[in-house]
Amino acid sequence: MTGTTRDGGSGRFSRLEVPAPESLAPGLRERIEASGGDRWLRAMSLSPKALNRFLTYYSDLMHGRDARLTSAERELIGVVVSASNGCGYCEMNHLRGLARALKDPVRARRIATDWHTAGLTAREAGIVGLALDITRDPHRVSDAGVQALRELGLDDEEILEIIETASWFNHSNRIAIAMGLVPDDKFFAADWVG
Repeated sequence: MTGTTRDGGSGRFSRLEVPAPESLAPGLRERIEASGGDRWLRAMSLSPKALNRFLTYYSDLMHGRDARLTSAERELIGVVVSASNGCGYCEMNHLRGLARALKDPVRARRIATDWHTAGLTAREAGIVGLALDITRDPHRVSDAGVQALRELGLDDEEILEIIETASWFNHSNRIAIAMGLVPDDKFFAADWVG
């Protein structure tokens, strides 16, 4: 069936062909197996070079030791940007990450559903505001807006990290949407936080 991939009866999960796991190089196959067969990795394995570029940047941005933002703040950006873009795959994936980082799945779900009513701190709301300006119209980012973030206690390096993280999520959302990636079943399981 050209242009679609089916997974164990759960339906199509990519517009593009997805290589059979047994056709992949052993290291790549093991990486995908270690992820529990993550659909993003499986779909991107069509181009191991593209997958490697993606994972290298993602790992450094989201798990780098020199990150200035907290893990929860980075996942917050991922959730609100992905929700704004209508990228269900990334929203569901990073909702799980946000729930783990906050140690509060209810608050994470509230943020994903409507961050306006989720009781964000002033710092969190400032981060979200900048991330959404970048997402909706980067020309809305202004000197006054950056100064307001400074007044919330964010330094310029943290502000740059917000800009980079929001921009990266916009990039990855567009890849996922264009590929037609359908969220993994695990995102909807009862133990979705784990």
